[in-house]
Amino acid sequence: MSDGIQRDYRRRRGIPPTFLTLLVAAVLVSANALYAMASLGPSGWDMLAVATWVAVAGRVLLEQFRARTSVTADGVTVRGAFRTRSWAWSEIYGIRVEESRRSTPRWSGYLYATDGRRARLPHLDEYQLDDPIGEVADLCATALRLELTSVEPRPDVEDRIARGARRRKAWQRAAVASLVVLAVMFALNTWLIFTDRPTHSLLLIGGVPLVCLPVFLLVADRFGEERHRRLSHPRPATRTATGAPLD
Repeated sequence: MSDGIQRDYRRRRGIPPTFLTLLVAAVLVSANALYAMASLGPSGWDMLAVATWVAVAGRVLLEQFRARTSVTADGVTVRGAFRTRSWAWSEIYGIRVEESRRSTPRWSGYLYATDGRRARLPHLDEYQLDDPIGEVADLCATALRLELTSVEPRPDVEDRIARGARRRKAWQRAAVASLVVLAVMFALNTWLIFTDRPTHSLLLIGGVPLVCLPVFLLVADRFGEERHRRLSHPRPATRTATGAPLD
């Protein structure tokens, strides 16, 4: 008897518009690159474009048709596009729905393990559920009623969760900065081509942004940690010799 805890989240509705757009783009770009190779002969850029977009389309299709989230009295199992992972309830700290304005889906369920790591729960989102927040609230209430989990906060786990969130923010900032470098290198490479100067397309467009990425990540991560320390441990107000704070 499942007592309401046994649930299965998988694709039951159509593919979200964003993913359909990616699939259409993959087909069009790949077809154009294949036509160019058939007409003008193989080129490195065309082969790279086909491989990249085929990988993107394959990832989207696997995510939609293979991925699922299964919940039982034993724990939670997540089958992703390429691998399957399971957590016993004793290893689960909590399940939350979080908003991400720059990704699809915007509202998605996440599992937080007791070690602070986060895992996305496929199809527990607004595309497959009318109310993902209410669904997760009911799921957590059922697990609590069955004494499978606890709502007692653990500061050590919360610290690790917060550190993971800052790390993801650093990755986002580093990725944006690298995309800016990519755009600049593309413009520079185009200018070199139109002015009949020697070009190094692979180095400029591929190498430079990749080299910059870990540098940007290190800077963004240190900036985030320093900001967190300042907010967590603000400096005491400067006082005068009489003990009164300065204006």
